[in-house]
Amino acid sequence: MDEHFAKIRTQLSSKLANQQMHATTLLAVEETLKEQGAEITPTAYFATLMSLLDQQKDDPEVEEMRAAILNLLAIVFPNVPVSVLRSQYTATLSVFTTILALQPAPTAPSMRSLVTCLEYLLIAQDSATWNQTTTLKALQTLLILSLDSRPKPRKRAQEAVRNIVTHPPLMMIVHPGMKVVVQTTLQILKESGNGVVGAAGSKDKENATQMILHTLQLVKMVGKAWPVEQFLPLCDILLHLPKLNNPYLTSSAFQVFESLLSPKESAEAPKVVHQEEAQTPSETMDQIVSRLAKVTQVMSAVLELKPNANDATLMPLWLDVVRAGFVESARLQDILKAAGQGAQIPQEAIVPLVQLFKVIFPNLDSSNPVSVHNSTVDCLKQLITHCITDEMIDLAVQELKRNRGQQPDSKKKRNVIETISATIKGGFDIRYQSSWLGVLEILKTLFERLNHAANPLLVSFLPIIDELRFTPAFTQKAHLDVVLSTAISTVGPRIFLDTLPLNIDNPEERKRGRAWLLPLLKSSITNTEFEYFATTLIPLADRLNQKAQECRENGMMKKVYETLIGQVWSLVSGFCDLPVDMELAFTKEVAERFSNVLYSVPDLRPVLCQALTSLVTRNQAIVASTESDEVLERKFLITKEEAARNIEILQQYARPYLMVFFNIFQATLPQFRGYLLEVMRMYLSISTPKDLQETFSAVLVQLNTALTTVQPQVQQGDAPPASHNLMDLADIMVPYVDGQSMANLYSIVVSLFANDADAALQKKAYKIVNSMAETETGRVVLKANLEELMRNILDTTAAATPTAKRARLSLIGQVISLLEPTDLYFVPSILSEVVVATKEVNEKTRDVAYALLVAMGHKMKAGGVISTERVGDMEGEAVETLATISEYFTMVTAGLAGTTPHMVSAAITSLSRLLFEFHKDLEPSMVSEMIGTMHLFVNSSNREIVKSALGFIKVTTVSLDVDVVRGHLQEIVSGMIRWSHEHKGHFKVKVRHILERLVRRFGYDDVVVFVPEADKKLLINIKKRRERAKRNKKNGSSGMDMDGDDDEEGEEDTSKKSNKPLYMQTNFGSAYEDALYGSESDLSDDDEDDEGTNEGKAAQKKSNKKKQGADAWIKEDGDTPLDFLDRTVVSRVTASHPSTQTPRKLKDLSSAFKTSSDGKLVIDDSDDENEGGDDDEEVDEETMELDQAENNYLESLKSVDGFTRGQGGRIKFNKTNKRGVLGKDDDTEMEQAGGAGPIRSKGLKDQRPVKLMGQDFKAKKAGGDVKKKGRVDPYAYVPLTSLRKGAKEGLSLTNKSKAEKRKSGKPGRRS
Repeated sequence: MDEHFAKIRTQLSSKLANQQMHATTLLAVEETLKEQGAEITPTAYFATLMSLLDQQKDDPEVEEMRAAILNLLAIVFPNVPVSVLRSQYTATLSVFTTILALQPAPTAPSMRSLVTCLEYLLIAQDSATWNQTTTLKALQTLLILSLDSRPKPRKRAQEAVRNIVTHPPLMMIVHPGMKVVVQTTLQILKESGNGVVGAAGSKDKENATQMILHTLQLVKMVGKAWPVEQFLPLCDILLHLPKLNNPYLTSSAFQVFESLLSPKESAEAPKVVHQEEAQTPSETMDQIVSRLAKVTQVMSAVLELKPNANDATLMPLWLDVVRAGFVESARLQDILKAAGQGAQIPQEAIVPLVQLFKVIFPNLDSSNPVSVHNSTVDCLKQLITHCITDEMIDLAVQELKRNRGQQPDSKKKRNVIETISATIKGGFDIRYQSSWLGVLEILKTLFERLNHAANPLLVSFLPIIDELRFTPAFTQKAHLDVVLSTAISTVGPRIFLDTLPLNIDNPEERKRGRAWLLPLLKSSITNTEFEYFATTLIPLADRLNQKAQECRENGMMKKVYETLIGQVWSLVSGFCDLPVDMELAFTKEVAERFSNVLYSVPDLRPVLCQALTSLVTRNQAIVASTESDEVLERKFLITKEEAARNIEILQQYARPYLMVFFNIFQATLPQFRGYLLEVMRMYLSISTPKDLQETFSAVLVQLNTALTTVQPQVQQGDAPPASHNLMDLADIMVPYVDGQSMANLYSIVVSLFANDADAALQKKAYKIVNSMAETETGRVVLKANLEELMRNILDTTAAATPTAKRARLSLIGQVISLLEPTDLYFVPSILSEVVVATKEVNEKTRDVAYALLVAMGHKMKAGGVISTERVGDMEGEAVETLATISEYFTMVTAGLAGTTPHMVSAAITSLSRLLFEFHKDLEPSMVSEMIGTMHLFVNSSNREIVKSALGFIKVTTVSLDVDVVRGHLQEIVSGMIRWSHEHKGHFKVKVRHILERLVRRFGYDDVVVFVPEADKKLLINIKKRRERAKRNKKNGSSGMDMDGDDDEEGEEDTSKKSNKPLYMQTNFGSAYEDALYGSESDLSDDDEDDEGTNEGKAAQKKSNKKKQGADAWIKEDGDTPLDFLDRTVVSRVTASHPSTQTPRKLKDLSSAFKTSSDGKLVIDDSDDENEGGDDDEEVDEETMELDQAENNYLESLKSVDGFTRGQGGRIKFNKTNKRGVLGKDDDTEMEQAGGAGPIRSKGLKDQRPVKLMGQDFKAKKAGGDVKKKGRVDPYAYVPLTSLRKGAKEGLSLTNKSKAEKRKSGKPGRRS
């Protein structure tokens, strides 16, 4: 409502009279409410507008005013509480009834607004009100309007009726007004139908037809709420309409059928503010049985109305009705069966799938339209998915098993699945060729519905699909592969490969090789027999490996066999995806074979590790499933008990496999260990406590040995040292070991904190202790050794390497969380290190340092005792100080007295972060003292300190209350304004951002008084740009998004974020960094220095003109017109001006020529354009443009019409060129092979091509001449033309460079 009203208020100066009236009325109503001192709420708007409408309800001369009031009421009504609408129902309905009775009738916009108000008024009423005659008459009025000849009022009235009847009063299933709707619509349909039959003229018949169409549209919209007992009367009328031979009536009737038969869903309806919430009661079993009976009767009649299969309009609609009706029937039957009421399902209600397939499937004939094909495929797929029951599937499987080995009896009646399968097989006949893709979709749906029962019911389809795939005429092989993938996942790889063997190890001429099936098998195998892989595919891989060894001389065949071996082994992940025979198939031999392959074939390690991981995860998922064993067995052929036994089997191999994984882990580079980490964690999680203890003890023994042994120097690219690998293994095992094992590990790794010689080892030690702190057992161990751990951390401060800094800070954070209130001496002892860490180069380390600062602050805020006696390097008498947040700030403030600018800057940054988090917990005097102290640092001469101080001021400006900052406003402004002239380090930008924030919060006038006269230009600039941004926003411009009020609200929201403790946030420091870095200026910088001068105003005006221009450009290619209907035209739209885009660099021309082995350029000067076209280099577009420009320039100089300019700009026309013009064809000017100049034609008369001497010997695809059989040796005749006249060095007939000539000491002559 507020958004609508805000938009209407801006239309006060609109050029449209109706918009002006709306705005004027709204502003008058709001002014009246303000004068009365009433709160502006939807109820207040409702009361005022209804009072105003009551005064204007029967005056025909104030139609515009009445339309404006009704439009405002239509916006207000959805927000008026139900209690108000019920209490004012009679008076409001009286006003609306009076307006509806006016003559002439209200305009279409007024009528739509009135219908909306009436809709919400009726929806809000209770069942008692609906028993009143006036309420039912109001609904009848809406029904009459829903048949109005005007489209928009008619549609709005129909929507209103739908929304009313689909929202019955509380605790009612059928709306009380539905009776009126049914009676009215049925009566209109009967009368109009009779009118169409007995119409005297075409006009009367057309009017009756239009009335039926409007009524059917209304029935379609309310079909979800149509009472079950009124199904048959309506269906009788609908079934009569197709007999009128009007395609529009028939189409509308089928659409109504689909609406009636579709499952009841929540219709789109307006939200009403109800006082009480209650659930609408669901349908009872009797109602479901009754609805099922009605649907059955309707569908039996609908099947008799089948239109012609060639009718592209009616047949798809009829198929939609059939699909919706039988799917709804199946849904109702499933509800009754689930409730144990299956006996109440009548026999005739069972979906006649056999009959439906025989009637519908012939629609796929190639002679029928494509729309009929698509609707038929969709209908059959839905029938297969929803109407084939589990009983039908079980019956078909039992009959097939019972009749296996017997001769087929043609007289015996087929079951449903056999009939459907036979029908689909017939779909691969030539008459259905254009619909084969649809037939494949139907077959795929059947495979999915039968699931594991597809074996043996659908195995006979596999040879058909295989034959079709090898048919050259069928090009849609991708669709066949999708069906094959579905078949693999349902029938299983054993049956599939027995039917369609691979034939890759012993290919014969008569057998087809199907190696293309291997990728399909990899992506489709799941939940199948593992024994088939162990007994069939592993031996197949061995045979292929043997053949690869035999093909050592034939490298290509060897590569082919190696690829096939990898593809066969890649199938193991699918066979390990919930195998159904794991107890029998996963034997010791198979487990050992997997171990050997892991050791010997590194390329197969990821696949095998993924398979071994799937064995655990999938069985664990079955054990944790909430579904019953019956459902699980039907879906996955496995129960929870069998899945638990599978995990027990894997537990027996957990320790041996872990040893294998550990050995491979140490031999693998760190960047390739991801899959090993996953599989190791999985088998550690299922290992028995005894195996875990023994394995971990072995790792600790090896770790001790590795740490005491001198490790060899590791080169880059080599595997890490053993100590590093064992530390990683210990870190992985930490979450799974017991307390004693963890204590042993702690005693080993804690001594590595001081090992600064090996930074990686030190980092791993910190990570292990961090991992221990993340487990309950580990926290117990650390708490028992907390005093030693704290002392160890403090003693190793100087030994901490930059690599281990983040892990060390994380460990300090874990220690802080474990501290008792009496052990808070650790906070001041470690504080300086944390403060300095906020200036680390690594961003993640800085984030951890900020989070640790805040965590320490919360610990101090919780209270405790700090004993200075236990704080290291603390001078003076030992005292005990109470831990408070103020004391914590005092500790951090001590860093301001640091001896280095780096330390002072870190302390200021830390204070700004802590002030942002805890400013509400500090005394105002302490905050004021800190702000005053920052004034001194702002005036410092050190840029690093000033940069941090400006950040502190910005955080202060954003987060602190206005009253606190106002007292220091003069110090803040005067201190930082001196840096507004400093461009280095972005100081000027930072100062301007802070000034913008200050102007937003305190206003321009309060800030400008503290700015020196010489620096007010910057503030004036900020003010003008803010005003411009407000104007742009008010005018709906999408440019600048900056206004004072909204920004202040945004700042308050930012400060509210800080109320949440930082250690509970997902991203530490995000709110603080948002305030420090993210709240930058959104104003443009293009007019920064243009205020106060005419030039500036001109520049600003020019800038505004640019902004009013186009925001997008279309790139064109030369003179070629742009086809806007081309789909690729979008790629030519650019957001930047084409002329301002960076031009492409010209290609190096040397790359256009070939080079010989000694580096010389080989220039192909063949003039044959047809030969060697594939070998020529493509000429760069820019190069061609440059050549064209050069040619144009030369033409202007040398052509007959060319001219040059002499002294004084005088024009001198060419005279010499008139005697002889260069030839137009390329053949008239060319170079000889020897390098001489062009041969000119003697005149324009003789344009015959000149045959060059020696041209017969010129190579066409290489440089130089070639010898030809039976002819003399080539000799290049080079005429000494006048073009070379005057050359000092003479004519060179060799390809030698000058340096080579000097070196050889021979003059340049022909050899």
